[in-house]
Amino acid sequence: MVIIHNTKVIITLVVGSKIQNPVTDDYNSIGDSILMCTIALQGFIKIMPMMFAKLKQTREEIIGFNVAVFLGLTTCAILNILWCWSVLEIIPQRSVCLPSNFNQSIPMVYDLFHESPAEDQCIYSPSLEKSARNGEIVTVPLSIILENNYYNYKYVSVLIQIFMLVSIIVSFITMGSILYHTIHGVVDSYLDVTFETEAKYRGILNYLTVQRVVRWTLSLIVFTIVFAVAFSQPKGFKIVLEQVTNLLMSIEIGVFVAIMIYKVSSPKFNSLPIAFQLPNWFLYFQYIIPIYFISIFIYDIYFMTQHHS
Repeated sequence: MVIIHNTKVIITLVVGSKIQNPVTDDYNSIGDSILMCTIALQGFIKIMPMMFAKLKQTREEIIGFNVAVFLGLTTCAILNILWCWSVLEIIPQRSVCLPSNFNQSIPMVYDLFHESPAEDQCIYSPSLEKSARNGEIVTVPLSIILENNYYNYKYVSVLIQIFMLVSIIVSFITMGSILYHTIHGVVDSYLDVTFETEAKYRGILNYLTVQRVVRWTLSLIVFTIVFAVAFSQPKGFKIVLEQVTNLLMSIEIGVFVAIMIYKVSSPKFNSLPIAFQLPNWFLYFQYIIPIYFISIFIYDIYFMTQHHS
């Protein structure tokens, strides 16, 4: 998947450098991007404990894990910047209102968020603005533009669609594993966990314990709801993911995770052996977590009041 993603970014960047669509800066719209990036960061923070639990608790393993995390985040940041730059050079930021009647003159660029001409008067050209209004991911207008306007680069559109298919599957499995383990923990906290380690070798009926049945049933119900909402209302699902989920997870990480970090760094736990202990000066960075996520929480409330009032 990494190879496909890198290839996609490089090819799209090359194609974008040849098209060179004019780009207009608008830093007033930076908030939407910050919220989406924060969601990705929150998901990363939530999946790290699952990854860390599989490590051998040795100094070498933990150092290697920290280095891998740092390099992974750095690589993602660089690739995201290159991807955004290449997309901006291919997809127009705003739509052009193309007349449905060819005898009419073609108006200038339209701002879809503030102007709403009659639907039968024009056809909006693909743009980032139109994509945002319709709740689409950026690869939708990108594929349309490459297939219709730049036929020589149609293979790039196919490559992007393949990557997005793989990316969505991997993302759902990754985030879904977090949801499944959450359900797993909730069920086990309310039910007496008495698994028979050799039960599965004695028949399927012995393997189907109450805990497993409840886990699978709840997981099936929850994942079905997620699938139904995502497929039936993709725009609404994006809004919930971008704003409501961001709001709740900012509280979780900005408050509760920060409290956990503060507690474990207190003198009460100094006597516990740690395979790889960070230097004392590094503990000051723990304050970045609550400051950042509480700031995102406040901005998210402001963003919702401005766009949904």
